[in-house]
Amino acid sequence: MTAPVLSVRNLVHRFPATNGAVHAVNDVSFDIAPGETLGLVGESGSGKSTIGLLVTRLLSPTGGSIAFDGEDITRASAATLRPLRARLQIVFQDPWGALNPRMTIGRLLEEPLLLHARQNAAERTAEARRLADRVRLPEAALARYPHELSGGQLQRVSIARAIANRPKLVVLDEPTSSLDLSVRAGILQLLDELQRETGIAMLFISHDLETVRLVSHRVIVLYLGRIAEQAAAAQLFASPAHPYTQTLLSAHLPPDPAVPLARHEVVGEIPSPLRLPPGCFFAGRCPIALPACTQATPAMLAVEPGHHAACLRIADGSNLLAQPEGTP
Repeated sequence: MTAPVLSVRNLVHRFPATNGAVHAVNDVSFDIAPGETLGLVGESGSGKSTIGLLVTRLLSPTGGSIAFDGEDITRASAATLRPLRARLQIVFQDPWGALNPRMTIGRLLEEPLLLHARQNAAERTAEARRLADRVRLPEAALARYPHELSGGQLQRVSIARAIANRPKLVVLDEPTSSLDLSVRAGILQLLDELQRETGIAMLFISHDLETVRLVSHRVIVLYLGRIAEQAAAAQLFASPAHPYTQTLLSAHLPPDPAVPLARHEVVGEIPSPLRLPPGCFFAGRCPIALPACTQATPAMLAVEPGHHAACLRIADGSNLLAQPEGTP
């Protein structure tokens, strides 16, 4: 069996706050295999981006462990992490904020090579041209500055920088959310090509369910920093098991405006991450919650092979919400 590129166990993160701590990530565990894309979805505030920062060690975890390429990096120092950065990369949502506006695109592409590769100036220049061509940027763009390129072109620059040193894992944090649909499709096609060619593993973080369905091999659904459900993408979208996942998928807008909407509606407020309730975090809003749901943290139960959800109702098969009005 192939060893995972990334192995996360019982990951916890707390942000200090005036009245205690924000419980951003709560006991999250998962693996990512070589050549696999793991999708991470959930509402704003579910802990998606925090997990991305934790696994790349741009944040230090409060608890749990992170192993990358067989090496425990949970408490690794900055000096230890520095050579690992070539193999562990991240692409942020906002390319305008991620790229130095005072550097030309050519210099931006050469920068990761200067930091991690043993190449002379001529070799770095040649490799920057190759990278630009690989992500379909015209050679003329190398002499330009970030403000002279479009958002889609800048995201291609960010991706080129991320793959410059042939990493084993790339974390993509909402990489297409600021782009229009046509540009988004081009970026997703590029990521697919790069993965097929190089075998890069990817952690794809997004609130865009359709995009996650298209690009991911497996999907994890987060609710208030805890895993509600995880499965192969096809399994999860075809037969969501957790009431929260069913609610989340029912809120997705189909591409065809003529398709009738059939939404599961929930009542109540999302619990404060400063004071999380006992038991299932979704219990206070779940229409089929049992008294036991508020008493103990639900275990991940098997729905079918490779498909697990943290819902007590799965044990007796009563976890499916009633079909909402408007369902064909």
